[in-house]
Order: sequence, then structure tokens, then C-alpha cells
Amino acid sequence: MGNNTKKLVISGITILVFILVLYLFLPFIFMGSAAPFFVIHNHDVKGHEVAVEVFDQQNKSIINETYSLESEGDFSQARPLSLRFHREKREYIFKVTMDKQITSTVKIEIPHSHTLVDIWLYSKNYESGEIVPISMETESIV
Repeated sequence: MGNNTKKLVISGITILVFILVLYLFLPFIFMGSAAPFFVIHNHDVKGHEVAVEVFDQQNKSIINETYSLESEGDFSQARPLSLRFHREKREYIFKVTMDKQITSTVKIEIPHSHTLVDIWLYSKNYESGEIVPISMETESIV
């Protein structure tokens, strides 16, 4: 290979790497880092053990963890690295079990990496006024 050909190949690779870096990191420059994957809010005066299992679109378990929450405490789960860069809508199934007794399973659509899932323990339903043991909803933090 000639000296000019080597320079051309190196220049081409450098440009491709630069474009790839821009593609991956430009959204973070304008929108900030990704939101946590989910946040558990315990609104009860008692502490609880909460098991969270999350399944992806292929029904593969991507998170299966148990957390201990203090009374009226919160816990934030960081978004797995593989989920920080997606830009399209994805559906997940969240299975939340509290104190090995009460289970709620919900299919949730997460539109982008700046949307988190709020998991509420013993929160008040504002429409009916009743206390719900486990409820889940999405929240966008853009």
C-alpha cells in the first residue's frame, strides 16, 4: 500500500468514527442523560420488600431484583446500558410483587430513554379516592 492510500484509509476511518460518536452522543448533548428505568415510591408508613421483574419484547427477563424500602422511602433503578441508547418506542412487562403477597403485572410502553416508570406502593387513586397497593405509570423527564 502506498503512503497516500494509507492516509486515505486512516482519514476514512477517522471520519466514520467521528460520525458514529456524533450519532450516539448528540442526543445527550441536547437532551441530557437517560432517565432512571424505574422509581419505586413507598407511600406507606411501613417498610416493604419489593420484587421487580421486567421482561422485554421477546419476553426475556432483563431485570429481576428485590429491594427493601423504608417507610415513605423511594428507590431509583438506573437504566441498563443496553436500554440507554434506544430512540424508538418499546414495550416492557413489569411484574411487581410486594412482601411476597401482592402482585401487579402491567405492560408499559416506554417511548424513549427519557421516560421512566413510576411504581407507587399504597398510593391514593385520585379518581376513586381508594388506596391502591401497587400502581404503575410512565413519566417523561425531558
